[in-house]
Amino acid sequence: MNPFFRIGLGTVSLGALILAPATVATAASPKVSVVNLRGPLVNATFTVLDPSGCIETDTFVSANLPAYQQLPGPPVTTGVASVGIFEYDACTDTTILDASGLTEALPAGALQVSKQLDQASLAMTPPMTDIDTGATFDVDVNVVWVGTSAIHRDDVNSNDLYGSGCHVLNRWKGSGRTADASGTVSDGVTNYTPTTIHDAEIGMVIDGFEVIGCL
Repeated sequence: MNPFFRIGLGTVSLGALILAPATVATAASPKVSVVNLRGPLVNATFTVLDPSGCIETDTFVSANLPAYQQLPGPPVTTGVASVGIFEYDACTDTTILDASGLTEALPAGALQVSKQLDQASLAMTPPMTDIDTGATFDVDVNVVWVGTSAIHRDDVNSNDLYGSGCHVLNRWKGSGRTADASGTVSDGVTNYTPTTIHDAEIGMVIDGFEVIGCL
């Protein structure tokens, strides 16, 4: 499976896939605690070279809808998305733009992923911060994904021991397709994603872990 699905989809679990002993102790007040996490995720990196061959622009777009459920409670779904833009002039060894943006409160409907993982779309306006200058600005993101491969599947089961009878059973399943991605990431002057890319991804992760004897 493409490494994206093992690393990128893992972000849906909000870091719960890697549990340190201290995290386990604080996460599990009952004798047995069961947590399920699941959600779709999209990912695309656009690379554009200007006609001079000097200026390369790399734009990364990622979003997911992680649903967190600690039994017997109901699942809680949030929307998370990030955008990164890096523009570099190799002829003058100059960084033109190095900006990133993150939102943990996607509006409802901003990310759409089909159940078959063959189509997806993302429409949002995240605030961006220029890492070098601290300046802020917005970009309009309108990107679509169209699956181009068969679904790849992977799964991992583990039993992590932390001593004194404390252990964590983890069950992870990831599915996804390679996809074409196209659309716009624009600040109103420049569209940083003018080309279609062919190595984007659409995926889904289902993760569950059971914390046992960690009081």
